Parts: sequence; C-alpha cells; structure tokens
Amino acid sequence: MKIAMLGWEYPPFKVGGLGTHCYGLTHGLADKGVAIDFYMPKTKRHIKSDKENLKVIEVGETEVFPYDRPEDKELGGKFFDAVYRYNDLLVQKVKGKYDLIHCHDWLTMKAGIQIKEKLGIPLVITVHSTEYDRAGWIYPNQWFIDIEREGMQKADRIIAVSDFTKRVIIEKYGINPDKISVVHNAVNPIEGEMEKKNLVLFLGRLTLQKGPEFFLKTAKKVLEKQDATFVIAGSGDMFHPLIKQAVDMGISNKVIFTGKLTEEEVKHIYRISSVYVMPSISEPFGITALEAISAGTPTIVSKGSGVSEVLKNCFKVDFWDTDEMANKIVALLRYHPLHTTMQEYSKKEINLFTWDRVADKTKAVYDGVK
Repeated sequence: MKIAMLGWEYPPFKVGGLGTHCYGLTHGLADKGVAIDFYMPKTKRHIKSDKENLKVIEVGETEVFPYDRPEDKELGGKFFDAVYRYNDLLVQKVKGKYDLIHCHDWLTMKAGIQIKEKLGIPLVITVHSTEYDRAGWIYPNQWFIDIEREGMQKADRIIAVSDFTKRVIIEKYGINPDKISVVHNAVNPIEGEMEKKNLVLFLGRLTLQKGPEFFLKTAKKVLEKQDATFVIAGSGDMFHPLIKQAVDMGISNKVIFTGKLTEEEVKHIYRISSVYVMPSISEPFGITALEAISAGTPTIVSKGSGVSEVLKNCFKVDFWDTDEMANKIVALLRYHPLHTTMQEYSKKEINLFTWDRVADKTKAVYDGVK
C-alpha cells in the first residue's frame, strides 16, 4: 500500500500537536510496511526521513501555519493567496501511483479533493481541530468552515481524534456519522524524571481556544491559599494581554512567561513541574496532557477535551470553574500521597497510548476504502 499524505508541519518544524501526530503516525505506518510520501512546505532546513518506507517531499514555501487566522496577523489577501498557492503546488506535484490520499485538517483539503479526482483514488481526511475549536466557539470564520465542510463531504472516510470532534463534525457540518472513525491520539513518552519544583505549568498556544486567562484566574485563587510559581509556556496573540492581566491581578511576581520553547526546554519544564493544567475551552484531543504525565507530572484537564474521554487517572474540571481548578491544584501541591498516587497510576495508563495502536487503527480505515 502506498499513501500520499498532505500536511504542513513535521518535526523539527512543528507548531503544535498536529506535527507530533504526523510524525508518530507516519513512523507507525512505515513500521507496518505502508509506503508513505509525506508532502509539506519547504523549510529553512531540509527535513530528512529516517524510515525506509517514508519519504518527506517539500513542495514550496508558505508562511501560513495550521492555527493562523487572517484577522490575527492582518494578512488579508496574502493569507488566502498563500493557502491557494500551496494547494495548487500540491496538485501539480503529487503524481504517480498511490492507493489513496490522506489530508490533515483544512489547509490541504482543496488539494486533496482535486488530487482525488485527478488520480481517481479515495480521499481520507483526519480532523484534528475545526474552525469552531480554533475560534473558541466565538465568531467562527465562514471561509474556514466552507473549506472544512467541502473537504468532509468529498472525503471517502473521515478520522476524528475524539468522540467530541466526531459530534462536532456531525452536528456542525452535517456529515453522515457512518463515514467517521474515531482514532484517539498517542504520545512519545518523555523519559527521565527530575526533582519536582513548586511549579504549576500551562503549556500551549496563547490563544482563546486554550483558556490561558482561566489559568491566571485560577493562579490568583491558588495563591490565596498556597505558595507556588505559575509558568505560562508558549506564544500567541494573547501573550501581551496575559502579561497585563497578571499585573492587573497583582500576581505578576508569581507568574513566569517563557515565550516559545525549544523541544528540549519543553521536556525540561514538564519534568520539573509539580502540576500540569490544560484549561482549554475547546480541545479536540490534547496530546500535551499525555506528555506531562509521561514526564511524571500529575495533570488537570478540561472536561471539554478529547483526552478526558479516555484518560482516567487525572483530574477533570470545567474550564470556567476556576474555584474547582484551584482546589485541585492546592490538593496536589499539599498532599504528597495524592501527588505520588496520581503520578504512579497515570504513568501506567499512558502506556496504552502508543503510535503503534494509532497506526493499526488508521491502516484499518485505509483497508476499508481501498
């Protein structure tokens, strides 16, 4: 079986969980004898594959990232031009004999539809996040929604990363549930635990979707009961407003903003944090929760996340319930037996979340549409 897979990020060029997914999935499939040509934009450094059955093909440059929104960067026409240009390049470059084409999210859907028609092969789409998620369910952009709906309608099969995402696809895009398969994500474990510091960590894009403002509101309430340092790791359009929020709340001396971190810095901050919090307003899955647990850090996740469907040994709270979130953080910081028990059981649990399992389930989807 040979697959043409269309993406836009691949480690070390990585913006978010999508890059992690594409890396884990392609390696898992390659190990099972599936030949994959992974198409992505050119980067400043050439990306080479380390797998015999996996070839990474760079097809052109674009400054558009998977989570960009035109109103955020004031790209206007340039944004839309860049998306169309990348899709046009893909249609020109993807040639030869493939069994099917596999797209990830909105940015390559138009190309996927055209290549399906050009080569006469099935189209599989993985939905990692929808426009409703990225907008935090406030003022979603119709341009993105239209692209996503067309891609989902034309796809022969859709893979959703959670039951939550499957419901969104059915209810908001009107897609037949029979052509949607749910394949939950996995994790590349972070090895080598370190001594825990008195740190509470938020790590992710600083956007409305991820709920960092609720993390700060929670921090304020925790600090009324318990001393701790709160780390906000990542970058995004809310970076400066969040700094102002911390100052206005009078807790800026207890909050560290790291900006964007390298891969090694991310692993280090996971290892030394005592608690990880993922207060997302809308989170189709949430690989970061699994990464934190693998580094030995007890985790609190939003009930509105896909990972909460399958992860048992963590605390689950509503993103808006900052009182309950604060109570859970204080409990984990104060009570050593609770901390160590959650650490032990959650680490055992994530051994189930392997890319080998994801590859098996994805290959089963492929086999069903050949």
